[in-house]
Amino acid sequence: MKKKTKVSIIIIACIALIGVLGYLLIGNPIMFINNQKLKNSVQSIDSETVQLNDVVPFEWDFLYTFDPYQSKEEIEKIVRFKSADIKENNINEGMVHLLFVKGDKVVASILGYGSNLGYNIDFTSKEEQNVTFVEDAQFNVTRADGIITLIYAK
Repeated sequence: MKKKTKVSIIIIACIALIGVLGYLLIGNPIMFINNQKLKNSVQSIDSETVQLNDVVPFEWDFLYTFDPYQSKEEIEKIVRFKSADIKENNINEGMVHLLFVKGDKVVASILGYGSNLGYNIDFTSKEEQNVTFVEDAQFNVTRADGIITLIYAK
């Protein structure tokens, strides 16, 4: 084999290895980017009320939140599709668990403590644990201890 061909194969293999390692470390890159965009957007809110559609910086149809200790199977039943990007919340109570869905794809998945995320989206005043894009849901904004909380208003 020619030297150029061997070098090309090695370069392609290294790029593929970096891609696989990146996926293993950060997961789905689109979701990782959307999660970061959402965090930046929520943390830049400077009003006391906000429309969720104005805050979420990517396309979505449904936003779901889940109770602690729900299995992946229970979550998949609620969202009506299976995905490797769906994680179960079996770690602890008090965690933020948000799943943004567009069509039958997860476009953002947040699972962590509000204190680590820097924000929380709270649905306690809503009967269902989901919001649709077409609802244009309104949230009240509170700030405490460095955490911005969006509380469902209507």
